[in-house]
This record gives sequence, structure tokens and C-alpha cells, in this order.
Amino acid sequence: MNRKKAISVVLAMIFLLAWTLPVLADELSKAKQDKEKIDNQINNIEQQKKQEISTGKKLEQDKNKILNTEKQENQEYQELLNEIEELNKTMSEIDKAIEEAEQNYEHQCELFQSRLRAMYKNSNETTLDILLQSKSITDFLERLELISCISKRDKQIVEDLNLAKQEVEYKRKLKLTEKIETQKKAEEKKDRLDSLISSRSDLESQILQSKNRIATLEKQEKELLQKSKEMSNLIVTLSRRAKYVEGQMIWPLQYTTLITSRFGNRRHPILRKYTMHTGVDIGGKSGESILAANKGTVIIAGWQNAYGNTVVIDHGGGITTLYAHCSKILVKSGQEVKVGQVIAKVGSTGWSTGPHLHFEVRENGEPQNPLDYVKP
Repeated sequence: MNRKKAISVVLAMIFLLAWTLPVLADELSKAKQDKEKIDNQINNIEQQKKQEISTGKKLEQDKNKILNTEKQENQEYQELLNEIEELNKTMSEIDKAIEEAEQNYEHQCELFQSRLRAMYKNSNETTLDILLQSKSITDFLERLELISCISKRDKQIVEDLNLAKQEVEYKRKLKLTEKIETQKKAEEKKDRLDSLISSRSDLESQILQSKNRIATLEKQEKELLQKSKEMSNLIVTLSRRAKYVEGQMIWPLQYTTLITSRFGNRRHPILRKYTMHTGVDIGGKSGESILAANKGTVIIAGWQNAYGNTVVIDHGGGITTLYAHCSKILVKSGQEVKVGQVIAKVGSTGWSTGPHLHFEVRENGEPQNPLDYVKP
């Protein structure tokens, strides 16, 4: 009876396990696919952000160019306005000079006319009478010369005053022409300034729109990164429950076995301070083939900040391997790989001082000494 009961329990466990493992595998596969989609969305957003940032920089450059041109145009416009102001002052002075010349001319004419009136009012003598009263030919000539000089002098004074008035009016005409031309230049300059200000305003609007789009993309990226993190945690959880793919891990480089930096605390070559080195660095030539240490599923294939171009493979059972600083990645997220398959090429991307492979082994997310899993 006990034997039958034990057999029944074993059969039930086998049945339960047989039903659970496929379901678990499906969940893990779906989680990896979902994460791949999310990561692709994140990459797309990153590309859009780069494009927007590049566009924003170009817009800022264009805006700065316009600002410089606007500054120069405004300075020239102010100089033209100053010229117009000076011309107005000069013309005002010329107007006063014209008014004064007209007054002098009119005054001299009045004096001349008054003198003539006085001569004819106080004496009935004509010019001929005055000449006939001459006592001698010399006196006659002197009287004739005097009358002629008075007439010529008055005439010359009037002509000089009239000429002076004409000269001042001519100067005013020249200044008026200069003012009209300067005003035309100022109006053209003002139109140019208004156009520049309008263009700058349009650019500022575009820059603001670009910044808003970047802010929206960053918000979307933040949400997707959180989802990606949640999916990574789910994958780790499911991987712990899933069975390890089994098999001995192999050395991840095709030819090189030289270890240049071991697992554990070390002085960081870039940060210049002691930090935990979560893997081993294997010296290699640029372009040398990087091999999958064991079969599994690629869960990361892309840029990972300090790691540079990075590949992470999930081997099940909570075991993952990481391959960093690659010059080229030959697999994609979600892809199944075989042990020894070429997945990338040695490079020096990210925080790196030269071509090498940074190789990690993690168990349930915790870094392990890779040399406990692989041997040169």
C-alpha cells in the first residue's frame, strides 16, 4: 500500500514537472521577446533623441548667427538714425540762415528804396539837374562818378545778399537730398532688422518645440527603461527557476589567453581609484573573434555606457555571461546561440584603454569569478 502511494506521488510530481517546465519555458521566452521589443523601442527613442539634439544644436547655431547679424544690423541702423538726427539739426541751422538771409535781403531792399524815396521827396532835382549844376567838367565827372558808385554799391549789396540766400538754399537742397537717401537706407535697414527678428523668433519657437520633443522622448525612455528593468528582473527570476543549459563553459576568445586584469578589487585605469572589477580582462587583438562561452539566449546586444558595445547571454538557472568593449556585435537580442559561436569582435569601446575583452559571469545577477567557470 505504501509502495503504491509512493509511486503515485512520484508520478504526480513527474506529471507536474512535465507540465510546469514547458509553461516556464514559454513564460521565459515571452519575457525575453517582450524585453527585446522594449529595448528596440528604447534604441529607437535614443536615435530620435540624437536627431533632435543634433537638430537643436543646428537651430541654436543658426540663432546665434542671426543674433550676431542682428547686432551688426542694429548698430548700423542706429548710426543711420544718428545721421538723420544730425542732418535735421544741420537743416534747422540752414533754415535759420535762410530766414536771416531773407531778412537781410528784404531789409537792404527797404533801405535802398527808402533812400531813393528820400532823394525824390526832398528834392525836385533830377539826376540831370544835379549834373548840370556842375561848376566844371571835373565837378561834372565827380558828380557822375558819385551817382554811379552809389547805384552800383546798392545794386551789388542786393545781388550779394541774393546770392548768399541762393547758396544757403542750395546747401539745404543738398542736405535734404542726403536726408532722403539716409532715410531710405534706414528704412531698408529697419526692414532687414524686422526680418531678422522674425527669423530669430521662428527659430526660438522651433528650439522650444525641439526641447519639448526631447522632454517627451526622455519621459517615454524613462518609462521604457523601468519596464526593461522589470522585464530583466522577471527574466532573472524565471531563469533561476529554469534549468541551466548544462555543459562546460569554454574560453571566450578564439586565440588569446592572456589575462591582463583579474576579478576583484583593483585600481581603475581610467577612474584612478580602487573599485571592484566584476570580471576578467583578456588581452586580444582588435577584430579577434569573441565566442559564446555556452549556449543560451542573447538578452542584451548593444551599447551599455561604460561597457561600450556589449553582449549578455542568458544560460538559464540564473547564469549569465557578459562580453564588453566589442568593436562589432554579430548577434541580436532574443537570438539563440550555440557554444563557441562567434558573437562579436574584440574592440576598445566604452571605458577602455585598449583592445581587450571584459568577460563576466553572473549568478542571479551577482558577479562571480569567471575563472571558476572557464580556464585559459
